[in-house]
Amino acid sequence: MKSGLTNNLKEIDMKDKEQLSLQEKRMITINGGYALASAMTAVFVNVYLYAYTESLVTMTMYTMIRFAFFPFAFYLGAHLGRKYRLGISLTTGLLLIVSGLLILLTLKEEIARFPTLIYLIGSIFGLGEGLFWLSVVSLNQLVTRKETRSHYIGVVGIFNGMSQIAAPLIASMIVRYSSTDIDGYIRIFQAVMVVYVLISVVSLKIMVPMNQHPFTLTSKVIHIKDKQWKYVMNSHWLFGMRDSLVLTLSGLLIYQATGGSGSIYGQLLAVFAFLNISAYMVAGKVITRKNRMNSYRLGSLFVSVSTIVLVVFPNIYGAIAFGLFASLATPFYVNPFQIITMNAMSDYMENENILGYVIAKEIAITLGRVMGMSTILVFSWVFSEQLFLPLSVVFCSLFPVYLTLYASAYHKQRELHRGVN
Repeated sequence: MKSGLTNNLKEIDMKDKEQLSLQEKRMITINGGYALASAMTAVFVNVYLYAYTESLVTMTMYTMIRFAFFPFAFYLGAHLGRKYRLGISLTTGLLLIVSGLLILLTLKEEIARFPTLIYLIGSIFGLGEGLFWLSVVSLNQLVTRKETRSHYIGVVGIFNGMSQIAAPLIASMIVRYSSTDIDGYIRIFQAVMVVYVLISVVSLKIMVPMNQHPFTLTSKVIHIKDKQWKYVMNSHWLFGMRDSLVLTLSGLLIYQATGGSGSIYGQLLAVFAFLNISAYMVAGKVITRKNRMNSYRLGSLFVSVSTIVLVVFPNIYGAIAFGLFASLATPFYVNPFQIITMNAMSDYMENENILGYVIAKEIAITLGRVMGMSTILVFSWVFSEQLFLPLSVVFCSLFPVYLTLYASAYHKQRELHRGVN
């Protein structure tokens, strides 16, 4: 009888521990709200600007400038987080993004007259997004507990997935019932600003203790002696090279393939998002430690093929093929990449300030993205207008394959080393 009572008490205690805390619930709200807002604006901002600039090269430079400001934002956010708290740096980032949207709405047709104004907008977005992401990545790690982490990640994934489906549908509906696509984009931005402001209010309430020890970047970015961390940094750089296409061109190419229809474009994104969520659910169940590298390699192959198909067949069929390949293959490529990174991060965070490692890996992936975008620009200067786009896309598209070849070689060598030991 006593034993049964003890077991019941233990079960109750475990259930209590697995309950999400108030801070975790707030972070889920922030993650989900941002996913919804950013999904509504991320590509539509590019489409909105492209409607005025009508230049893929200009849009590439805009994205480069945006991401070039990330490292500055990471460094600023880390010091804000240490001096005050990460909730403050997160809120600051969101308010900067809102400021960028306000400027975008104010300028409107002026962008067509002075295309260089988009670089100002890019720098503001870059600072805001950099502050936000540094804070969120760090807080996701800090607010969660061992007992709730799996549940927390699952809930965040569900909310993000729902946002990825809902956002394009809502956005395309707004565009469809607006007098012009441009008017629709403006209404989308107005709605999104309200969401960002609400998230900012929630983020001010995030209170979480963190390691206040000073952090260094030199040993994590330049003079890297730790082989595992060097592998993480190189992997992020390689990942960023292909990611530059997703951030810069793929959305615009799909938009062009739909004949410039904002509503069809939004509907396609919603379908792709649904397929992507389904694929993530399958990947979560079938990927194990034993088959992780095989999944990584196979996923990278189809992810590479997806963007190549889009540029070789620049029509609605190419857009659909891209969406199918990318949506279904990405989880099998991204999941192993994230698992490997998280496993490595857990080895360092116990004894050091996590901010140094977060900044370092984000710098690596940002460097890869900017270099990928630079490739697009260089190719546009060297090759003809008909050639530069397919050549640059094919060049950057192959980097997932290079990444998994590098990963396979590293893990094989590490296993051999462990076997010898």
